Amino acid sequence: MTAESTIFVLTDTPALYGNDLTGHGNPPVFIRDVPTLLTRLKDAEAAGLVLEIGKVMRASRAERDRLFSYAGCFPVLRTKPNPRVGSVAYLDPMDRFLDNLNDTSGKRQRGHNRVGALLPCLFAREDDPSMAETLEGLILDISPGGCFIKADKTFKGETFAQVRIPGLANRRPIYSSIRWCSSDAKKPGLGIMFIDIAKDQAQEIAQMQDTVAD
Repeated sequence: MTAESTIFVLTDTPALYGNDLTGHGNPPVFIRDVPTLLTRLKDAEAAGLVLEIGKVMRASRAERDRLFSYAGCFPVLRTKPNPRVGSVAYLDPMDRFLDNLNDTSGKRQRGHNRVGALLPCLFAREDDPSMAETLEGLILDISPGGCFIKADKTFKGETFAQVRIPGLANRRPIYSSIRWCSSDAKKPGLGIMFIDIAKDQAQEIAQMQDTVAD
């Protein structure tokens, strides 16, 4: 990790993280709200983002849009705290997050390895969690961190989406960030980063990876 790298943690409960994020260079900086985090990131040359999904989802759309624009520059570690039992669930591998934070080549690894898939899905605009108006797509690769959706049609100008995967036991729409959109005739579609993914959904997707590995 370079001397300038800082881990910013979006949380109201720093104590839950214990020493998980210490000993990796600069001490982590705990921040309670998205606007303050955005202000700090404007001047950051190298950083890692530890984002509690609940706090991200309570931010405004404009704030979420700005926050995830940094995901293309800085590694992200998604978390879900459980204050009742005094623990934090990490939705991404800690070692991969730290490796990406250490990397100075600009060639970061994905937070999760993707596996090939052929999963039909539906996606809708972010303000349509009931999925009243959907488009169809086919997921060609997937991990607990995100997926690629092959789709001939997309919602123009959208930076977030609701993604439903009927093949999962839990069909709850997954609130997601649209990282990029391609209209290339050979491979049209969307690069998706899952944001608000349920624990059982992430586990089922991880099991797909284990099956392929076996």
